[in-house]
Amino acid sequence: MAPLASTGEVAKQLGVSVSFLRKLELVGASPPAQRIAGLDRRVYRPEDVEALRQVIANRRAGMCHAASGSA
Repeated sequence: MAPLASTGEVAKQLGVSVSFLRKLELVGASPPAQRIAGLDRRVYRPEDVEALRQVIANRRAGMCHAASGSA
């Protein structure tokens, strides 16, 4: 099983804030983070991090998530 990364770890890796990641999830521009049972913590699988990387790259290039084909 691939390791899961916390929201803070992913934000640091992608060069964005934790609140920005939450905003992307809230508006449906990124895959929803998984939750650890019993805790209120978001975690991301490696494939989720790659999807986020693409969404962020598209946003930086001026494309909205609808135009990029992301959900």
